[in-house]
Amino acid sequence: MAVHPRDKLLVGAAFAVALISAAGFGYLAIRQPGADSVPIARVELSNTPYEAKAPDAPPVKTETWGNPTSQKRGREWIYDTFTPPEIFYNARSKQFTVKPPSSLLDDEAVEAFGVELVAVRPEPFRLQLIGYVGGEGNWRGTFQNVLSGEVFLASAGRRVPNLNVTIKSLDVKAQPIRMGESMSTMQRVATAVIVDEKAGREITLTHRERHFTGTVFAFVAPSGSSATREVRSGDMFKLDDATFRIGQIQTTPPTVEIEKESPSLPQPDRRVLTPREADVPEGPETERAP
Repeated sequence: MAVHPRDKLLVGAAFAVALISAAGFGYLAIRQPGADSVPIARVELSNTPYEAKAPDAPPVKTETWGNPTSQKRGREWIYDTFTPPEIFYNARSKQFTVKPPSSLLDDEAVEAFGVELVAVRPEPFRLQLIGYVGGEGNWRGTFQNVLSGEVFLASAGRRVPNLNVTIKSLDVKAQPIRMGESMSTMQRVATAVIVDEKAGREITLTHRERHFTGTVFAFVAPSGSSATREVRSGDMFKLDDATFRIGQIQTTPPTVEIEKESPSLPQPDRRVLTPREADVPEGPETERAP
């Protein structure tokens, strides 16, 4: 088989490269023995047994955080790193109230305040229409004196002097009453227009619902006691050597602000109390703050 000239050229070039590489490596091998030798360090062995040693730990400065202090708004306004208080906003009063974290309050200090909130109630108007009797043109309403608990019958034009109110008109008419979300039915509803002589205005009462004045009151009691006291915003009373002043009272959530002053306290103790129980004990033990 004939050899192509190009193949001869490639073989010749490869042979020339091989010769040059061999000459270069031979030259390097001849020069290597003449290079300066580096002395090898001698290893000294010791018979002493191995003993592990650890370096001293660097000094670390530590600081302990102090207990969170109350803010000037009151003792309950306590903020810790991971335990903020529960804050509530009353849209009607446009004010905030707070329930402090239980983990930041000392149980003994809470009991030492001396007063507990029993319940908060909206104040009903002193005269209520609770029913009716009679017929067309001769209706008489069944009224309740909220202050005394007395129930009596009265018609239009009667004045109730001990309540400073006058029954201006009384009527009974059928009105649509909604039953559930979509159904309604016609029922007789007694309506009385009352003249409030104290406020100088007219008030409309119906026997289907109680009428409230728009203010609220609270029942408080000494810690651990069942004897309650009725209080309103601005009231002040004393227990032993301590003086308590009632601040804001609200129904949502039910809370009352109370400030305590005592010779044993360096400064007034202000707290926002929440109810200890759901219902108010009613009876002769309930008293009104002077």
